[in-house]
Amino acid sequence: MKKGDWLLLISEDGYKHVVRYSGRRIETIRGFLEPSDLEAARYGDVLTTSLGHKLYVLRPTLYDIMPHLRHATQVIYPLDAEFIALVAGIGPGSVVVEAGTGSGHLAALLAWRVGPQGVVYTFEKRPNFAEIAWGNIKSLGLEDRVELAVADVVSHGFGVKNADAAVLDMGDPWNAVGAALRALRRGGALVIFSTTVDHAQKSLSALRRAGVLDINMAELSARFWKISEGEMRPETRTVSFTGFVIWGRSPGIKL
Repeated sequence: MKKGDWLLLISEDGYKHVVRYSGRRIETIRGFLEPSDLEAARYGDVLTTSLGHKLYVLRPTLYDIMPHLRHATQVIYPLDAEFIALVAGIGPGSVVVEAGTGSGHLAALLAWRVGPQGVVYTFEKRPNFAEIAWGNIKSLGLEDRVELAVADVVSHGFGVKNADAAVLDMGDPWNAVGAALRALRRGGALVIFSTTVDHAQKSLSALRRAGVLDINMAELSARFWKISEGEMRPETRTVSFTGFVIWGRSPGIKL
């Protein structure tokens, strides 16, 4: 392991600890791991803590890491983020524009999806949030796929043409529909994430006025289960509502 690597430390009884290695001792409730042991380890190795517990050292997935990134704003949950990428057709080589970077969680997932040949242009009007987002993106090694600008797309637009997809995750997405359509190629996907019914209604009205094609809206939920030996039931704590995903296709109209 080297400084900056993300680690998933996991025991056979289900204990998990996700951490980014800083070059110093890693402390867990199962004991600590010394830098000398960590730096000699590779993903897949099993290390013994100071208290005698064995921990597997695994490479964490983006799903494992995202809850441990810094955030200064409400973030899009992985279920919604992946659904956004799916309905927008975002994949290897895609060019994506995003307004409302926030803490960068969605931008990071989109950057992971577009791969080395794609690019995500993301815009955040608050410099302090943009700084946090860029730190998160760099910690994941995705900075070569992301262009982050501190700007208000409602006033200044995206400055991008023929993008494959546009994602609006901001307080007033209905005001950015025109800018998003100007950035998209004909047939490109426009996706809005809204957290209230009122905002969803305003966004839908803006899409209809702009002539956006094939407009859809969905809300998603996932129920996790407790699966201990001899006990299987839904988890007591759950997130019942996160927001609405609204999407459609650009008609190629220049607004």
